[in-house]
Amino acid sequence: MGEDGEAIKRLLMRIIIFPVVIVFSLFFLDSCKPPEGLRHAVYFSDSLTEAEKVIGINPVVIKPGDRLSINITAINKEAAEAFNTSATASAGAGQPSTAGYLVDTFGNIQLLQLGVIHVGGMTTFKLRDSLQQQLINYIKGPLVTVSITNFQVNIMGEVTKPGAIIVPDGKMNILQAITQAGDITQFGIRQNILVIRETNGKREFGRIDISSNHVFESPFFYLQQNDVVYVEPDKAKFNDVVITRNLRNISIGTSILTIILLIVSLTKK
Repeated sequence: MGEDGEAIKRLLMRIIIFPVVIVFSLFFLDSCKPPEGLRHAVYFSDSLTEAEKVIGINPVVIKPGDRLSINITAINKEAAEAFNTSATASAGAGQPSTAGYLVDTFGNIQLLQLGVIHVGGMTTFKLRDSLQQQLINYIKGPLVTVSITNFQVNIMGEVTKPGAIIVPDGKMNILQAITQAGDITQFGIRQNILVIRETNGKREFGRIDISSNHVFESPFFYLQQNDVVYVEPDKAKFNDVVITRNLRNISIGTSILTIILLIVSLTKK
């Protein structure tokens, strides 16, 4: 019985050790190869000419839901302050709040003395000029600054830091957004980035290939407020998940066989 027990122990040891050695050898050899994502982590792979045509930025227009910061100054500061006092009023549809003037669903805001003003579809520069022209009737030498305080884009998927990105100056392109998100991970597909945009009540979908210099020609290269950027994962990530799951199962199986071997060893003593 002693010799039989030893034979069983040696057999079980072979059953345990051989597959474990094979699995870890394959895992080690596979780890020597560069990850699939890194082999395709390139930008502007097309040949670049000495002078590329610069595509103009589509002007950002004010939309319902935007919150505007409007600051009015003039030669007579006290007179100008009368138009800024409502900036601390409670929030309401189309009414100013501590965060600015909220554009209502009709594209309107309401300013003290000037009343309801339709701003939807206007750029911040056009609204600035319009307000300065209207304020001439009330104060001398008015100077107006307008900005969108809640301008943001949302980036999700295979980036290092997904989430909302605040754009204080109202200008951002797809490359800047990716940079602020910590770049695309090794599993992200750079050739087919999705941009989701809402324009005039309609949802638009655009695809961008940032591995090509033609990215600059895309109408989705410059982002608009509330754009959603999605970087989808490639097959390598799913393969990595499968490998991890298989290794975990092998580890569990090895532990079970080790326990069985220990029990057999104890029962043969």
